[in-house]
Amino acid sequence: MSEQRPSSPPVGFSAHPEALADLLDAPADVRDLALEYLDRLLRAEVRGPLLDQQGDRDLRDARKLYLDDRNAYRLVYTEHRAPNNPRRLLGIHLVAVGRRFNIAVYKTAAERLQAERLKQAAAQEAPRSGMPARFQAALAASTGRPSPAQAVAASPSGAPPTVVAAPAALPPAAVRR
Repeated sequence: MSEQRPSSPPVGFSAHPEALADLLDAPADVRDLALEYLDRLLRAEVRGPLLDQQGDRDLRDARKLYLDDRNAYRLVYTEHRAPNNPRRLLGIHLVAVGRRFNIAVYKTAAERLQAERLKQAAAQEAPRSGMPARFQAALAASTGRPSPAQAVAASPSGAPPTVVAAPAALPPAAVRR
């Protein structure tokens, strides 16, 4: 019996909704080549050159592939890699497919990437849905302060820290004069 090597985990695929429309609007030969390249990207057989800031167009972390013999069409995508292992590809995100003429595809890709970045930033700042308000408040208040367990661990004697409540925080009946 021959041993089979375990296959690598599947790579995910996502696409900007308008990028799928771009793909459908492309000429048939360009669309076919784009689909072939997407398949090869998911199998990690090809990798396009990395893009960067181009004037006012922020294309950092995006990559491109040429889709025809005339180099008139481009496919712009991003890679999602494992945070603890950047060599491990987790997924491919299709951003745009279009003509290179007047850098149209790059303008479109930059706009879409900017919108996605703004959406992600807003989601990180928004309260966590489903989390009770008191937990949200505790989470917001705890930023930068050690938890009681961290305070005990950091204390030189290992003794629990003394917790003192300000009179304003106690109910009126509990305040002694």
